[in-house]
Amino acid sequence: MTNKKFFSILFFVLILSLNHKAQNNLFNPYSRYGLGEMNSSILAHNSGMGGACIALKPDSTMPMFINTGNPAAYPLIKLTSLEVGGTYLYSRFKSNAGISRNWGTNFSYATLGFPVREKGGAVVGLMPYSTVGYNLESKSDLDNVGTMTYNYSGSGNLNKAFIGYGVMPFDKRLQKFRTKRQYIADSLKTLSRNGFKCREFGSKLLSDFSLGLNVNYVFGNISNVAKVIYPNSLLYNNTLRERSLVLGDFTGNFGAQTAITIDSVRVNSHQRRALREKVRFTMGFFMALNSTLKANYTTSAYNYILNGSGQEIIRDTAYYKQNSTGSIRLPLEQGFGIGFKKGERINLVADFALTYWKGFRYLNEINNFKNSYRAAIGVNYVPEKYASGRGSYVRRMNYRLGASYQSGYINLNNQLISDYYVSGGIGIPVGIGRLSSMVNISAQYGKMGTLKANLLQQNYWRINFGFTFSDRWFQKFRYD
Repeated sequence: MTNKKFFSILFFVLILSLNHKAQNNLFNPYSRYGLGEMNSSILAHNSGMGGACIALKPDSTMPMFINTGNPAAYPLIKLTSLEVGGTYLYSRFKSNAGISRNWGTNFSYATLGFPVREKGGAVVGLMPYSTVGYNLESKSDLDNVGTMTYNYSGSGNLNKAFIGYGVMPFDKRLQKFRTKRQYIADSLKTLSRNGFKCREFGSKLLSDFSLGLNVNYVFGNISNVAKVIYPNSLLYNNTLRERSLVLGDFTGNFGAQTAITIDSVRVNSHQRRALREKVRFTMGFFMALNSTLKANYTTSAYNYILNGSGQEIIRDTAYYKQNSTGSIRLPLEQGFGIGFKKGERINLVADFALTYWKGFRYLNEINNFKNSYRAAIGVNYVPEKYASGRGSYVRRMNYRLGASYQSGYINLNNQLISDYYVSGGIGIPVGIGRLSSMVNISAQYGKMGTLKANLLQQNYWRINFGFTFSDRWFQKFRYD
């Protein structure tokens, strides 16, 4: 790739990133709690698979995908890969009071992955961490006063800039083991058949073993406003309380993956038959640290009245404190994943993760959060990845299905705010005569919340779209 093309793409990603920093089209009443609505770290191709990613080992051949859900997958990035994406969300909120609708689009992520020598891979990127967007109103009758109005609103978002590195430290272990044992005479062998199989099995696991680490910088701002409005501003002063928080600090997460490949089956005691399509079982582990982040916030409260045109006229300031220092303790998260892959056609993965929200702390607030779990399963199917000739385009497309369930950590009126969805997606190869680029589109239909205990239920459609570009960058070619 030419330097001109590289800097053009980088400039495009930078513009999207700056636009994202100022854009927030989310409306979700449940984002009032904690840090808001938490965003997942998956990209568009993973979204079509229910978000399952912990044991997902991307292909080391084109087209390539970046698995940001587990940094242990980074060593499989053998070409420089750029992925950018966005999201469209349509929500329908239902409560005992009625129905409302909301929709919006947002920039989702920009990531750049590249190989590091022979055994490693690195990724840098930017994506949303959490988003706050709500505007709620309730009314109540007060004796001798009239109908009181209570308004609660919030806005803002936290972003995550990250850099990660992964390595496969023992990738030659199986090759060395087999080479060492290949030319040893039977009379000199010290291992029994079962001992040889166990050593070979261990060498296979070590050859596919990888470790990865992400260093994340979480930054952004969140504003929360609460108003008490009296029916008659001539007799009473309305009250407004506001807290504006600014955050910028580091956290991290890490993961591990391994796999076992079966390429033949035993026919009899002396012969083995090679499989037409290799079978691969993958395993993964992921942990996000419960770091403590430092934050600055400003708290204010003042009384005001409304003039004839509805404008707020401040009467007096009751409280104002600027640049207070506090801390936010993130919840510890850890998860496990398993996967099954057959040849280049079928890739099935499943995740199970726990998040310890009971340990979450937000400044000096007291919360009633519960530990939550997430379960997800997804499949990617490619009829024939390297097809050529008539009808080859359709056979090279990726087809994805998945489902996800989160038990929820917000506890309101003894009801957990759970979230579940089903998803489907497609990967469309782009370019003439090349397999290096792909457009990924996925759709999720889900439900969040409940109508029980006078709460709110959200039915939503989320459309994720992403663009993947892979090529050989930063390489000099010699011509004879």
